[in-house]
Amino acid sequence: MKHVALIGLLAAALLAGCENGSYDEAESGDRIYAITEEVTVTGSRQARDGFMASAPPPAPPPPPSTDMAQSPDAPQIDDVVQRLIAYSFNYQLETPSDATSGLIDRHREACLAAGPGTCQVISANVYEQGNGVAGSLALRALPVWIESFRDGLLDEVDAADGRIRHQSQSAEDLTATIYDMEARLEAKRTLRTRLTALLERPGASVEEMVQVERELARVQGDIEGSEAQIRAMRGRVSMSSLTLNYTSRVDPVSRSAFDPLNRALRNLTGNFARGLANMLTFLAGFLPWLIVIVPAGWILTRWLGGMMKRRREGAKKA
Repeated sequence: MKHVALIGLLAAALLAGCENGSYDEAESGDRIYAITEEVTVTGSRQARDGFMASAPPPAPPPPPSTDMAQSPDAPQIDDVVQRLIAYSFNYQLETPSDATSGLIDRHREACLAAGPGTCQVISANVYEQGNGVAGSLALRALPVWIESFRDGLLDEVDAADGRIRHQSQSAEDLTATIYDMEARLEAKRTLRTRLTALLERPGASVEEMVQVERELARVQGDIEGSEAQIRAMRGRVSMSSLTLNYTSRVDPVSRSAFDPLNRALRNLTGNFARGLANMLTFLAGFLPWLIVIVPAGWILTRWLGGMMKRRREGAKKA
């Protein structure tokens, strides 16, 4: 019985020790959590630094799973960031002189018919070049419309008996620029909110209010300028640019090849009159000098002639 009682007392002591240990650990954990909350919220920098120094370092994050790293469905870095690229297309077209103006008008009307939300005419120029007509057309349109226009451009130029002399395509990546400007814009908006809150602070002096209002006006101007730049850049991304340059082709056997000779014959009288006018202008400017040059030349000739005569007479006497 003594052994049985002794074993029972030992078991009760061990059970009480385990319960006290669990309670101490729980109480210690609650106390550490309370200290952490207090240091994080209301503690000073010295207290927070001392607590963090005494606390054990956090465990490193687990390594990435091999299956996820090698999974083809895992998103790449380029897939996460949306690329913002502005595309530009340039064409140099050569058509007969009698078809150039009509081709320019058809391309311009096609853009206007699509509507300003789809295509916009930036500039349109038609002018005479040599013996034909030349021009240029600058458009800004949605990529879908430009792709459809480019698909039918070759057939349209062939139907006009022309050709595409040159075509080029360029792209400008505006991703980093736009994202950087948007981040700066968000920071300026946050600053605007804080400045607006300072204006509502009671007890501020007039000088402080003036300084805050001046700074708020400057920040507001920066915000509006940044918003305009971002809208312009995003407009370049959403609508690509298309530039068409038109030149006329002059056939070597056509009547227009002799136009330079015809113009020279027609302008013969005018050219002769301009030449005669230039000669009269020169004489009118040179005539006053003749009043001085002719007498001076006559006197110089007489003096030289007398001097030469005296030398000859002196030589004969000798």
